[in-house]
Amino acid sequence: MGRFKGVEIKGLFFEDFYKIFESILIDIIKKSPDDIDKIKPKMPELLKSYEDSSLDLYIQNHKFKLNEYLESHFKIQKQIVKNNKLPFIYFNLYLNGCAIIYDKIIEKIPRKRIDKTLRINILLYGLIIRKAYQINDLLTNGHIDAAMIIWRSLYENAITLLVLAIENNNELADKFSEHSTRSSKRKILSYNNTHKQLKFKPLPKSTNRIIEEQVKELTSKYGKDFLENEFGWANDLFPQKQKANLKLLEERVNMERYRPYYILCSEQVHSNFNSLNIFLENNKYVLPKIIEPEIESIAFVDPMQFTVSILQEVIDYVLFEFSTETEYQLNLTLMRKILEQMISNFE
Repeated sequence: MGRFKGVEIKGLFFEDFYKIFESILIDIIKKSPDDIDKIKPKMPELLKSYEDSSLDLYIQNHKFKLNEYLESHFKIQKQIVKNNKLPFIYFNLYLNGCAIIYDKIIEKIPRKRIDKTLRINILLYGLIIRKAYQINDLLTNGHIDAAMIIWRSLYENAITLLVLAIENNNELADKFSEHSTRSSKRKILSYNNTHKQLKFKPLPKSTNRIIEEQVKELTSKYGKDFLENEFGWANDLFPQKQKANLKLLEERVNMERYRPYYILCSEQVHSNFNSLNIFLENNKYVLPKIIEPEIESIAFVDPMQFTVSILQEVIDYVLFEFSTETEYQLNLTLMRKILEQMISNFE
């Protein structure tokens, strides 16, 4: 790693740190000139002791005030929500509607016998709502890019839920749950390769043996391609294709229109220069904006709109599954009207 010349900044944390040390030494030598020869060999030790004690003193006497931080934090939240009052009201009204449905489902479902597909989709629906609330919290704090990162996860879970719902095949649901072995295997292999560098204890031998047995069993059951890619659980839906992928699944459930925003959100997940474009003004990067929360109303439009749009796709299935026939259209229309009300307030 090289160092650029001429960019050093003295006193990033401490003003005159080493000058103070020099001043202390000079005072000691002035008082006891004969001790200079004794001090010289101990200079590295004395300097190290000065550095350690100064750093400890700095940390123990920090100036961070938790109450002031909270006051400032809540002030920013209040300003952001106040600037976007109606969109936030209807965004949260929609999320609360989703949560009400979920609460009633988990209250009633334990009394009913349901199949594997429905059990998994209830779990996924809860996870999707959780992601939506995380997006809300991030937007409340002005973290638009972080909200986009979570949206990407929400979207992938929504695609999976819709695929399982439309296919309505318990064998496919089994494949989806069993496919998690792929992720478990990757985590174990990665840990085994790095635990010594991290100075962590090795995993029990039984952990490695169990995952090896699971991989062997699933490979025998579904073929070697099953665990080779991220969406291997859905390979059989595309017999003419080499492997399943998110794009194919999107098309399967008619959700490909959301791909441009998915790609846009992916720029915030993976390191690339385009992720800095949100800090551009007049073709120049505004450096202070990179660590400041976003408060401009226009920044909130896409994350809110696309979050509720995906939720509406999911809600259509959930309400179809769990509403009575006489209430399905009524319930669905209510959620759609909340969505439309939110969008109209952006306009």
